[in-house]
Amino acid sequence: MKGIDLVSTDPANSHDSGWFNFQPGLWHFLTILTLVTLFRLVLLYASQAELYFDEAQYWAWSKEPAFGYFTKPPLLAWLIGLSTGMCGDSAFCARLPSPLLHMATTILIYITAQKLFDRRVAFWAGILHFISPGVAVSAILISTDVPLLFLWCVALLATTFHLDRPTWITGLTIGVAVGLGLNAKYAMVYFPLCFVLFCISCQRVRPILWSPKTFLALAIAVAFILPNILWNAQSDFATFSHTKGNASWGNGRFPNFKGLLEFIGVQAVILGPVTFVAAIMAVAGPNRLDFNKGVRFALFFSLPVFALISMQAFIAKANGNWAATAFPATAIIAAAGLLGMKWRLGLAVSLAIGALASLAVPVSTVFMDRFTSGPIAGEFSKMSGASQFAQNVLRIAQQTDTTTVVFGGRALTASMLYELRDAALDIRSYAPDPQHPTDHFQLKRPWSPGDPGPVLLVFTLPVPESQLNALQAVEVERFETRIYLAKRNQWSATAYRIP
Repeated sequence: MKGIDLVSTDPANSHDSGWFNFQPGLWHFLTILTLVTLFRLVLLYASQAELYFDEAQYWAWSKEPAFGYFTKPPLLAWLIGLSTGMCGDSAFCARLPSPLLHMATTILIYITAQKLFDRRVAFWAGILHFISPGVAVSAILISTDVPLLFLWCVALLATTFHLDRPTWITGLTIGVAVGLGLNAKYAMVYFPLCFVLFCISCQRVRPILWSPKTFLALAIAVAFILPNILWNAQSDFATFSHTKGNASWGNGRFPNFKGLLEFIGVQAVILGPVTFVAAIMAVAGPNRLDFNKGVRFALFFSLPVFALISMQAFIAKANGNWAATAFPATAIIAAAGLLGMKWRLGLAVSLAIGALASLAVPVSTVFMDRFTSGPIAGEFSKMSGASQFAQNVLRIAQQTDTTTVVFGGRALTASMLYELRDAALDIRSYAPDPQHPTDHFQLKRPWSPGDPGPVLLVFTLPVPESQLNALQAVEVERFETRIYLAKRNQWSATAYRIP
């Protein structure tokens, strides 16, 4: 079946003199990626940042392999389990896959952009993505977006070949990538939507929708996510319910103009403001690129995602990273636009912003104790203090000769599971209503009023009366420590011993 030639003839292919138009080779690209990745790895190793509670939660999941978890599909937990199994349970080892996968993702963007446009667009698209503020931050953390973006880009590249000429290999690759991507994060479902919209928009490739090779991709993707669906069916569809709850459509915010503007602003920060503007100008500005071939493809694998999440922001709320799958194709459009419009200053400013972010973010985590006030200190407080708090808990448990410790709340339970991983303690999560758990730990390691003691029950303050009215608790000690969850520098907590 004849597909469509995706190679662009946009003005970005034109040649001129000067640094702006130099012809980079693949070795230039790989050298930059390697040096930046090594820099990130060294500073990640030297970082003082403790695991954020979401990261600690993923680590805890990795110790209990399953096909699903309460709030997310399982792939990230498997990935952390693989990394820590080879490297150890340090924060560095838990986060190690992140900078490596970001490098691999960027190589895929390069290859995709080269196929859609040319080598120059590929080079700058990869660089703009790799040093963007969003990736600079993501590379020092471990989150579901990291494997999601890698698998999205595998599927994206395979799709460019599939649209040229569908084969069993391209169908297989797309299916595996989409199926694994769904196991990373359900946002991978946007990929088949983008694929269908693109095929409908282009008459020459529309028949590929009905190709047996395309149906193979669909069947494999469904087969890969089926175990997670079955896990959810056995767990009252916990992950699906959580995802639905995150949408918050009944929160009464509609129409949320402020939320929509905030979401758009965050996208500009994540991508880099110049990159964001360049992508818009490339498709809607006075000197926009021709709307065909490579531009059309990249647009259809970015704009639908932005549109859907913008609608979500307008209806209720949307986190900035919810549109992450649109970022790779957006970087390609931005690079083609910058080169096609010959916007030298824009490219220079975008590179400067990215270089500054890529330098400042990892370096700041090494010296995070120097930040004692302001918004940066507030963010760093989320990744500090947990180990000190855990030592206080351990001390009280030893003094009271208690081996079971119950924590109130998902965040606290996750962090203490990680920080007290080598302590001989049975860590539980307080579940006031075990029939209706609200997080994975209440589902898998609950402790409820009426369960046998003795236990040490640890709550942040203030403790709601409803949490304690069913307990005959004796307050053991009130202690304060700087902790990651604090909106202020000091977080108070109380430990109760349940006889």
